[in-house]
Amino acid sequence: MSMMQSISVVALLLLTPTAVFPAMPHYTVTMPVHLDNLTVRACFEGSLPDRLWSRNERAPGLLRDVRLHRQNAVVELKPEALSLSLEHAGDSGCAVYRVDLSAIGSEHWRSGNWRVQDAIILDPDLWLWLPDTSQNNQRFRLDFELPPGYDVSAPWKRIGRTGQTVTFEVRERMPEWEARMAVGRFDVELIELAGGRLRYALLPGEPAADTAAIRDWINSGARALVSTYGRLPVADVQLLVVPIGRGNEPVPWGEVKRGGGDAVHLYIDQRQSADAFMDDWVLAHELGHLLHPYIDSRDRWLSEGLASYYQNVLRARTGLISVALAWNRLHAGFERGARGTLSGRSLAEVSESMMRDRAFMRVYWSGAAVALLADVELRKRSDGRQSLDTVLQALHACCLPADRSWSARELMQKLDQLTETRIFMGLYRQHVNSDDFPELKTVYAELGLKPVSNTRVDFDPKAPGAAIRSAIMTAPDG
Repeated sequence: MSMMQSISVVALLLLTPTAVFPAMPHYTVTMPVHLDNLTVRACFEGSLPDRLWSRNERAPGLLRDVRLHRQNAVVELKPEALSLSLEHAGDSGCAVYRVDLSAIGSEHWRSGNWRVQDAIILDPDLWLWLPDTSQNNQRFRLDFELPPGYDVSAPWKRIGRTGQTVTFEVRERMPEWEARMAVGRFDVELIELAGGRLRYALLPGEPAADTAAIRDWINSGARALVSTYGRLPVADVQLLVVPIGRGNEPVPWGEVKRGGGDAVHLYIDQRQSADAFMDDWVLAHELGHLLHPYIDSRDRWLSEGLASYYQNVLRARTGLISVALAWNRLHAGFERGARGTLSGRSLAEVSESMMRDRAFMRVYWSGAAVALLADVELRKRSDGRQSLDTVLQALHACCLPADRSWSARELMQKLDQLTETRIFMGLYRQHVNSDDFPELKTVYAELGLKPVSNTRVDFDPKAPGAAIRSAIMTAPDG
């Protein structure tokens, strides 16, 4: 199948779950129309855990009517800090509790818990009390019983839907990794691609978003991601789009979450034009993060650098922007990164304090410069047989999806191993402890990139690396 395959987007079918669930914990969540509370029934067959645990400090204060149903007895329970003793461990039974969601809605949309028209966005840790599964990687079944016309967008593996019940299989990943889910009056659709699917949901908003335009925009980003090496880097992705009706750009905020599964969340200003969305970089950037595992936050230069490099390359490959514009935007980014680089602080130091110091330009574009240097060097040494695309494809084959975090050093070592080179660790040692922006004059000369201004380059068709320059912006299948 070609990387430029058409993408079929179909409504998620009302399927009977086909997975066979063994004797595993079974959670049932009942949601009312007004979404002001939810009721959880957590059943354990054969053996009750000693306790259920929450990872959110707000969760105990939201609990109401907590009871343990065991055989013919009903016992009232009270939380103890972040734990809930079930008192009668060893027997089958169900813990039943209600969670008050009435306060959700007054918070800022960036808080992770927010109410929009006919929908609510939640951190699952607000309501999901779990047994300690850290030792056995336990899975459990999760059913949502919903009002008519409602659906659920969540990061977990979606098994199917029967009537008003949506079923997920939940597996504990990294406990500290965050997740978000949404419940409300919207549809979850499938975007089928080579290697997997995106489970796409556009939440209701005021004013209403142009659903066709947003879907076209999402499709374009999905095609761009697949142009890296012909398939999705991970097989199942939650893609949640939240209209917030404010901002000076199409996507004021985008993020990738890994808790429960791989997820991309986009907070959009739906008032912007369809052309503005197509020209925006955030969707391609966030999808680009799926090409690599979760990288430690202190090494943001690598994760953000890869995404910043590919946000331009992939859009040029699929015709969303011209090749010339892609190089101009890379060049403009490198210039901003160089201007934001102050002597006396290494890239590692600035990456670790990026959020506090607002050092985004230095961190993002230093990493993107390293990505360009690695891509060009791989293509040169291998006469085009290897590239950043091919090594990320090999990383996909060996190591994605990843259930742990990686350091930049560890990932660069792995990329050297996969390419049988020392390119990546060489670049790592050269730049991670340097207080200079990566030097690009040599690679610019090789590629035939001639700076005209801080935002534009001209092209030398006779440069020794002109073919490499062209290949970078061309999808691997031509």
